[in-house]
Amino acid sequence: MPVLVMIAMVLIVSAIGDSAAAPTSSGPPVASASPSWCDQPPSRALVRPGGGAVTFPEVSYAVDHTGSRPRIDLGGSYQGVVDEGERVAVIMREPAGSYDRAAGDLPGEGGYSYQGEVRLDERAHCWTALALGSRLAWSPAGRPVWHVYLVLVPVDFAVMSVSARGRVEDGVFSALRVLADFLVTE
Repeated sequence: MPVLVMIAMVLIVSAIGDSAAAPTSSGPPVASASPSWCDQPPSRALVRPGGGAVTFPEVSYAVDHTGSRPRIDLGGSYQGVVDEGERVAVIMREPAGSYDRAAGDLPGEGGYSYQGEVRLDERAHCWTALALGSRLAWSPAGRPVWHVYLVLVPVDFAVMSVSARGRVEDGVFSALRVLADFLVTE
């Protein structure tokens, strides 16, 4: 019987030690304290900086055509700190003059579409946004093109300001702080 008591005590102490050593987080799951997972896609984008305390000096991308619709992976470096209660999100827009081949070469709708939040690695100062999908817009030259915005949004933005179809109204978008924008082309 004393052996069982001893084993029980060891298990209890071990469980207490493990839970005390386990990291706890009350913040968002967008920061990483582990080694960086920010692999940079191969193509570079020319970034037009916006305004704000967070900047994105480098942006890379890759376009994957293996599915029914192209998917875009983004990544890069950033500088600055995102305040608590805010996130960096990706919003895309079909550029002026683009058209949609899937809709019989009709002009693109030109609306803004919410793609999701970026993952920030605060130790390595890098970020990623993977497997983004948006309507495929084609330039007048016949090349696919997406206009991408990195914007600062409140934590509840996706719930409060994005339509069921993933659209962001022009008035809502104009109230956001654009941190950077760039074109993704092939």
